[in-house]
Amino acid sequence: MRLASTLRCLATSALALALAAPGGAVPPVVTTTVVPFDGDPVAELLAAINDARRDAGLAPVKAEPALAKVAAQRAAEVAAGADFDADADKVMAMTGELRRAGYPPYSWRQRLVQGPRDAGAVMKQWRDTEPASFAEVVLGDFESFGAAVAADVNPPIWSLFVALPRLTWERRISAPLDDLAAMRAGVLAALNRERKAAGLAPLVIDVRLDEAAQAHATDMLARRYYDHTSPEGRGLDWRVNDAGYHFRWAAENIAKGVFDPKEVVRRWMLSDGHRRNILDPHPVHVGIGVARGEESGQVTALWVLDFGAPV
Repeated sequence: MRLASTLRCLATSALALALAAPGGAVPPVVTTTVVPFDGDPVAELLAAINDARRDAGLAPVKAEPALAKVAAQRAAEVAAGADFDADADKVMAMTGELRRAGYPPYSWRQRLVQGPRDAGAVMKQWRDTEPASFAEVVLGDFESFGAAVAADVNPPIWSLFVALPRLTWERRISAPLDDLAAMRAGVLAALNRERKAAGLAPLVIDVRLDEAAQAHATDMLARRYYDHTSPEGRGLDWRVNDAGYHFRWAAENIAKGVFDPKEVVRRWMLSDGHRRNILDPHPVHVGIGVARGEESGQVTALWVLDFGAPV
């Protein structure tokens, strides 16, 4: 029996930022006359946004303290004389502020509005004067909301953020990994393309090896380890025998990361040890395991290949 070294690969999906700088606003005019707001203007703005989303058949956005914190910082900066428009450096700084506030974003939009004193007027002005911006932000693919109002300037300044968290995006793109039959079919096809190119016989799925591979992937994910040997010291030989597959030769590849079947096989082929297992003439059968879950606030996946030649 031979064990391949582990393939320590993390997901390489780039988390693109989709950011919008505000436009169409006039510079604030600081005044000593402050008229207090009635009620909670931020809550009223959230309700107005969710009314518009409901009318469009969209799920509501939810108040997020981290976004409210950054919105308040941005409103205070502009009230103190900062530019309404956000350059590239400011965009990156706000992204960093969101992360430090505990909200790693996948995408976000910001909007600054100066003038109206109530949420309904803000929404009407925005929809009437910049309908494309209104639709992009209010009706966009977001689930979180945060806002603040700088009421000590006249007219007041509204600062609004909407965002989609990175974790939601990762859950979406990794959802196909739960279709185990499709993942196994894709990996098997990719393995056999490599073997055919090398003049080797194709591998055939063995349900007992599938069972062993899946059990190992699930166990690694559940107990948060990444190794060919379990914390109790049980290795490939134990798992394969326990599944009822009696072998004269066996090997194993593992990988960690959110990949599709072609990509995980491509990465194995870039590693000498894993490539040797895939292109070894000994194996007749293969079992494939995939388990998706979350670790440290991120989506991850564990992949296992168990190769075997029966006695």
